[in-house]
Amino acid sequence: MRREIVTLVALVALQAWITGCPTGGEVYWGDDDDDVTGDDDDTTGDEDTWDPRFDELVEVAEAELALSTAPGLSVAVMEGGEITFAKGFGTLTPNGDEPVTATTLFQVGSTTKMMTATGLLQKVEAGQVSLDATLAEALPALEFGLGPDWNEQVRVEHLITHQGGFSDYIDWEGSSDDEDLADFSYGFFANHLWLMNPPGVFWNYSNPNFSLAGLVTEETDDRMWPDLLVEDVLQPLGMERTYLRKSEVEADGDYAESFGWGSPMDAAMHHVTMDEVDDAAWARPAGLAWSTPSQMVRFADFLMHGNTDVLGDELRLQMVDEQVNTLWYMDEIHYGFGVFVDRGVMDEAGGYYVTPVYEHGGNTLSFTSILYALPEHDVAISILSSAYATGFYDTLEAALQAAADLGEPGEAPEYTIDTDRFDDHVGSYLDPYNVGEILITRDGDTLLVEMPVLDSHGYDVAPELVPVGSDLFYVLIDGYYYDLTFIPEEVAGPSIYVRNRSFVGTRAEAAPALCPAAPIERASIERALAPSPLSPLRRPGP
Repeated sequence: MRREIVTLVALVALQAWITGCPTGGEVYWGDDDDDVTGDDDDTTGDEDTWDPRFDELVEVAEAELALSTAPGLSVAVMEGGEITFAKGFGTLTPNGDEPVTATTLFQVGSTTKMMTATGLLQKVEAGQVSLDATLAEALPALEFGLGPDWNEQVRVEHLITHQGGFSDYIDWEGSSDDEDLADFSYGFFANHLWLMNPPGVFWNYSNPNFSLAGLVTEETDDRMWPDLLVEDVLQPLGMERTYLRKSEVEADGDYAESFGWGSPMDAAMHHVTMDEVDDAAWARPAGLAWSTPSQMVRFADFLMHGNTDVLGDELRLQMVDEQVNTLWYMDEIHYGFGVFVDRGVMDEAGGYYVTPVYEHGGNTLSFTSILYALPEHDVAISILSSAYATGFYDTLEAALQAAADLGEPGEAPEYTIDTDRFDDHVGSYLDPYNVGEILITRDGDTLLVEMPVLDSHGYDVAPELVPVGSDLFYVLIDGYYYDLTFIPEEVAGPSIYVRNRSFVGTRAEAAPALCPAAPIERASIERALAPSPLSPLRRPGP
């Protein structure tokens, strides 16, 4: 990911906290089945459809698109199981004139993780693998070069709840051959990647969790992962034009091109042609599906109402249960199995509506996705756009206001800062793979930070941490903000870990067993300091 853009998102989030403004959601990746009428027998999916209730949504979407870097946008709304709005905006290519329609395919990024979790849970339901199984049991050929006992520690459930502890990584430019899901996992990944912390101790978003979840699913079957997911999950849900291979998208022909990076190494954002779009088999379960909003709201409908042809209600309800607290926004944002589970929605004015939300955004290098479901209102919304990190949260709010009767807003939960807790964070933390020592000291009501390894490589680390809550802070490194969450072993006890998506420090006395022999090189630091579009200040809602 390009840190220039991503960290701008973090700065916006920090400014939003200071001013009290909401920041939005995730910012880190048969034509006839796009049914815009809700009638399964209708085949008018190639037509944009809306009624006057959605006039403001159209205006907001057009205005937000004009201010964004995205050439194209597509939105669908489902109410009570019927698609009541579906419309494309903008053009299929940057600087082109051919319009986006409701059937145009976009890459949905990490929203794919919902589907990946479903495929794995099907195998759990069939008794072919257990959520409690270790990777040593589920993937007996997987042996980690840096930690021979790690496969005994990571459990299948850890994968689909982002508790595996893996250093975040995507093989963007890997082979598109289906076999590479296994080959890369058993080869490069097993030999070179590492755990940043023991599995299961806290939530931390990491793409390899879902690549391995896809591999566990594939190893129980004689089909390749894209085929079994399409046949067992997508087709039974009527998602006939949701694809997992780029070749299938190209054969379909109705797809958007995008604006972003064709490669993580590109110097600047540009028009990304289909030839440049990545199709790495190892990355597919983490975020390379293609779909349309009218297809995606069908998946949201499954999350809300179920479909026993796909998954029994017991496991489907566990998908949308609060399996683990993300520690992002007090107790308001949790993660189920491949699904964010929020407790409320915040509007643009800061009003807060207490209502469950099932959601997952997604970013690839040049596409952005939002999928939102409000089960108490029986409303689902999908927004897909063709540029990197283009949130369209005003459009999401307009869709929510048009489709869901949310009532009167209440006051949103607020972060509190208890400086008495600061002493619990003081100490030396070690990240032996990414950034080295993280030394936390206190001066009055201010926490100070030193990162000697970064200093030795010429990085400028601002000495003062910016407090957001009692346990949540920002550190400024080379002019970019990185979130730091201090995590205790016991509630209200001294902190044992300091967490960022890309690096985790463990109290020095607990860390030696994790240390590699080699010193940290600048390349490792550069990879670690590529901030994620997921902000800890992301609040539920637009």
